Amino acid sequence: MTEIKIPDLSTLRRIKVISRLSEGHLIAVANQLRILKAKKKQVLLQAGSNEKTSLYIVKGRVSLLAHDGKSKIVAVDDDQEIRPIAQLRPSIYDVTALGPVEYIKVDVGKLIEISDLSASELGDISVHSMFTDYDEEDSSIVNHLYHNLMNNSIKLPSLPSVAERVQRIYRGRATDIDAMVNILVSYPDVSRKLKNVARCSSDNKLSATGKIRYSIERLGVMPVYCLIMTYAIGKLVKRMPEEHLQRVGSFWHHSLNVAAISRILAKKSRAFPPDLAMLAGLIHGIGVLAIDDRLLEHKNLMLDHIEIDHAIQVMRPEISSLLLRKWNFADVLIQVAEECGDWSRDHDGAADLCDLVLVANYYGMLQGDVNHSLPKVDAVPAMARLGVTPEGSIDTIRESVTVKRNIKKLFA
Repeated sequence: MTEIKIPDLSTLRRIKVISRLSEGHLIAVANQLRILKAKKKQVLLQAGSNEKTSLYIVKGRVSLLAHDGKSKIVAVDDDQEIRPIAQLRPSIYDVTALGPVEYIKVDVGKLIEISDLSASELGDISVHSMFTDYDEEDSSIVNHLYHNLMNNSIKLPSLPSVAERVQRIYRGRATDIDAMVNILVSYPDVSRKLKNVARCSSDNKLSATGKIRYSIERLGVMPVYCLIMTYAIGKLVKRMPEEHLQRVGSFWHHSLNVAAISRILAKKSRAFPPDLAMLAGLIHGIGVLAIDDRLLEHKNLMLDHIEIDHAIQVMRPEISSLLLRKWNFADVLIQVAEECGDWSRDHDGAADLCDLVLVANYYGMLQGDVNHSLPKVDAVPAMARLGVTPEGSIDTIRESVTVKRNIKKLFA
């Protein structure tokens, strides 16, 4: 039988968006919530579930397994911030305890009540990042986005055809090069750029397919794959309507910066393929493209820039994950999109790709952080794990201007 207990105030203060509530209101919230205890292998949420709840892991480790076999592990310690997981509905994950787990599962009606309580005290839109009202009459863009996600009706853009076709045959080192050549021969613009990167001379007596094969063999299958995907993402953005481009301009500028910084950090660390790091940095927040479509559709909402920025901040990891899954990207890139905005992200072992992009994301935001909202460097575990020094970070940011210019040439 599942154990149940009322959360104490120290636990509730780990939930960032309600941590500033008065003690009296926190007590009121505590009396409405229950911490449940699960045993190893117990399923907390099933894939395909439409239940109108939010799931918060208070302590322990759970696995998130999607129907396509892709998975990840979420681990939460006693002193870590508590955040919702597996928010999309129908759920794309089976969430299973990997050991003893404490968790909170809150239904939508209860979230509305707590949201009203929080909003009345704080008068702050940030409460919606945890407590979301699904009422159709609510004009919050966050609520509109959540509602459309729950109904699986949010529109997601498709990759350009060259990327879709390459994605279907890409198998890492086991990729059939002939299959890749046969695809690229139909896309002379992409092939030309690859030949330029590979420095395949136009005087070379090889045939068109021979030059493409030469370029792939010289650069390597994985770098070519990353360059094709980078090209495709750039083309996807450039083909957007002018009104859309005006909205996503700052996001795209930031993504190019993060891609450039990620590539430089990967080269310096020698622990990550630079082309993969560049691609990961470029797509780390790609869900903004879908978010912005929704903002344009709901012109009647009369949104101000604070609410728009909030919607992007809250929804970007979820929608980015959904979009990259639709595009069949690898788990490691999906993890980057889901977790690279979590400055407190920590784990055992050496730095991973998400740590690298998280650091690049931090440095990409640093120059525009006029309100000093970013945490201090020593409060970001990925910094120490990656071993980036202050001097090295300054050099990296300087170098990124040239690298960013070269990345843009891929889809110019």
